[in-house]
Amino acid sequence: MNTKSKVKFFLPLAFALLSVFAILAPAPNLLATQTAQAAQAEGAKHTSLRMVADVKEVVPGSTFMLGVELTMQPGWHTYYKESGDAGMPTSIEWVLPPGYKHGDLLWKKPHKFDDGGIVTYGYAEKTVIAAKITAPDTIPDGEQKLVAKVKWLECKELCIPGSGETSMILPAGKKGSTAQPGETDAFKGSGFEGRTSDLTTDGHGTTSGDSASSATTNTSTGSAPASSGGSILDRNLTPADAGGTMPSYMYFALAVLGGFILNFMPCVLPVIAIKIISLMEQVNDEPGRVRLQGLVFAAGILSSFLVLGALVLAAREAGQSVGWGFQMQYPPFVIAMATIIMIFSLSLFGLFYVTVNPGQEQIDKLASKEGLTGTFFKGVLATVLSTPCTAPALGPAVGFAFAQPPIVIFGIFEAVGLGMSLPYLLLTINPNWLRFIPKPGVWMEKFKEAMGFVLLATVAWLLSVVGAQVGAGGVQSVGFFLTGIAFAVWVSARFTDLSSTSQRKAVVWSISGLISAACLYVFILSRPDLMGNLPAEKASAKTAVTESGITWVPFSIEDLDKNIAANKTILLDFTADWCLTCKVNEKTVLDSAPVVEQLKALNVVTMKADWTRRDETISKLLQKFQRSGVPLYVVFPAGRGSSPIVLPEVITPQLVVDKLKEAGPSKS
Repeated sequence: MNTKSKVKFFLPLAFALLSVFAILAPAPNLLATQTAQAAQAEGAKHTSLRMVADVKEVVPGSTFMLGVELTMQPGWHTYYKESGDAGMPTSIEWVLPPGYKHGDLLWKKPHKFDDGGIVTYGYAEKTVIAAKITAPDTIPDGEQKLVAKVKWLECKELCIPGSGETSMILPAGKKGSTAQPGETDAFKGSGFEGRTSDLTTDGHGTTSGDSASSATTNTSTGSAPASSGGSILDRNLTPADAGGTMPSYMYFALAVLGGFILNFMPCVLPVIAIKIISLMEQVNDEPGRVRLQGLVFAAGILSSFLVLGALVLAAREAGQSVGWGFQMQYPPFVIAMATIIMIFSLSLFGLFYVTVNPGQEQIDKLASKEGLTGTFFKGVLATVLSTPCTAPALGPAVGFAFAQPPIVIFGIFEAVGLGMSLPYLLLTINPNWLRFIPKPGVWMEKFKEAMGFVLLATVAWLLSVVGAQVGAGGVQSVGFFLTGIAFAVWVSARFTDLSSTSQRKAVVWSISGLISAACLYVFILSRPDLMGNLPAEKASAKTAVTESGITWVPFSIEDLDKNIAANKTILLDFTADWCLTCKVNEKTVLDSAPVVEQLKALNVVTMKADWTRRDETISKLLQKFQRSGVPLYVVFPAGRGSSPIVLPEVITPQLVVDKLKEAGPSKS
């Protein structure tokens, strides 16, 4: 008598491809231009470089100005250090003889470019970007070669990334002598005379007059704008929680701790539920196989964090500012995640189980192979779902890593992965501990199906993120795409089984592939908004009033600076629609009765910095607080804007109330 056995048909190849796409989907958008455009314009640079100096010789121990003059062809422009809603700042790497030191880059005041509401700041025709160079007290006689390696983005109808090198050779002068003047005119002009350009009133910069003369009165508020104290982006902040500089090894310890806590954050719970099911199924397995499963799951996590570290490095090389969870700002990534989780839910509903009568040896062989493949990619999925959440201790560690050399970035990211995989490694290294987990039984089938609905709820949440990024039309297209993918999976699962011939499998899989490709083209690829790198649309942000009567105004650096200058107490909430921790904190803490009462009593300005879509200004402000992701809550005390109070990622009503009282009421 043949016994019908349910064998898990997991579609490992399809899942692997989708997982890789999910991790790598943001990568093309991290580049400033498309590869096709760059290839088409290769060798056709529209910006030329020339090195200039204000001296004709280098005197030992002296300080002089060294700059790179960029000359753009008519109609082309490059970008300022704060490029605005698009673009990429020009970067310079100085290559100087031993002992020479250079200061920060000094910029001339930029022009403002407004292209259909997309505002950027940069330079047309010609500009000079410079730095102060200090020569050592002792330099050898002869020629001194000074080199600058420059990267820029030049734009007209299209944008092309450019890079080049320029150099200058100066003779060595005698110590104590006065150097002969060089091209001093290159370092003169509006806002640039050997000092950093003070473009503070607009956050991105202003094009009218010097900063000293632009401090006019704000007629609507009757107070001086923030230029009198400088933009918060340009200030040296002393956050209340700074506590001094930690040694480097402490950041690695924080990374391990933060990775461990990630297992308990809302973003990861759907995958944790799947892993619990997997652990239950392993209760009666051989100890060696249980250990192997734990190692493979950890390998999936560690490999994914390695890829994330590489993406961060690629973004930094491309001149982009990114933070923890940056990939959730790109619709292709969110769509890929929704697809993977939907396929997982279908597997939990039993769609990937088919009734067959193979031999026991064949079943064991297939289960072993697919079990390890599935375990690895569950680790991948756990990683990519964890990144929208910032756990306590994780923010400082990753924020520290983003500004470090590549080896430190990879080390911190792998430390986070180690911390996240630690519970599973401990459980599987000692299989005896699995005895505390309920034993498998008929109840598990119902539990699996219930978890399938949890995953579908996660898909609905991801669709809401797409809606916040591209609108209702985008959600509709993604919904049709997911329906098509579900149909393709159903075709594969229902018209093939382990007894099917290779020819039949090839035909059915080809049909499923064609269905998937057609849906991808019609509903996703045909919509540029679903495939592009979306800039923040600040103009569309609206003031929101909660049921408790608290008015949350949309963040802008201009409004933040003005409120700080007007001696207002401000609560700034860094949030995003894809951050579940943010939403939980907003509902249970920020909108709680004690916090609302305190906000009203102290007349606190409540401001929301929405990071759902990519926003360079928010990214830079996060970095000012040594953070790389959301949530983040900052209280600016009235009259003490340079000494903000930084709250932890996990907050309580009492904590928020105490910090608001510490900040004090707004001053009129």
